[in-house]
Amino acid sequence: MKNIMFTILFAVATTVVFAQEKTTPKSEFTVELSTTTVSAKPGETTSVDITLNRSKSYSKSNAKLGLSSGLPAGVTIEFEPAEGVIEKSTAKISLSREVKAGSYTIILNSVIQNKSKGKTLKLVVNDDTNAVTLN
Repeated sequence: MKNIMFTILFAVATTVVFAQEKTTPKSEFTVELSTTTVSAKPGETTSVDITLNRSKSYSKSNAKLGLSSGLPAGVTIEFEPAEGVIEKSTAKISLSREVKAGSYTIILNSVIQNKSKGKTLKLVVNDDTNAVTLN
């Protein structure tokens, strides 16, 4: 009975581990984000991690990260690193004090071998309730 329970437990644990692993794409590449929604207040900075999963034929090619959409006024994004033979990068999202509260859709992308792929990121800008108003 102990052997059967051990075998079942091992099979379940092995299945869970393999289900969590990212598979290499058969062709081209994919772009993955650590989260699909980020929230911040005016004046704050937040970030999202970007992972490039590449097929064998794209594994040694230069990648360039960027945007496929415009940014709301008062928002800037910097990628670190922004290009090279990279697998991971961080998009640093900075909000000025003047950015308006609301929900914005931003498309982060990568170009490899003249192919562009991206993912949608929702940026939620919350009201800055601690702002001081001078009369």
